[in-house]
Amino acid sequence: MAFQQDPFIVEIIRPATDEITVVDVLVGSLGVAGALALAALPLGALAGWLLIRWKQRRRPEDDHMPSIQHPK
Repeated sequence: MAFQQDPFIVEIIRPATDEITVVDVLVGSLGVAGALALAALPLGALAGWLLIRWKQRRRPEDDHMPSIQHPK
């Protein structure tokens, strides 16, 4: 006589996760915007300093076209 077992039913239950609210999304986006702003400040200051130094090293004559004089 064969003994027949009932099949095992295994149900995989995933652990509960925290829900993401609108406030979480807003705080995250403000954090990213703040990080980008903090990265932009020193880069902008460096670019401004380089432009000022470049402008100071150039002679004023370089900014103007040479005058055209007609031969007499």
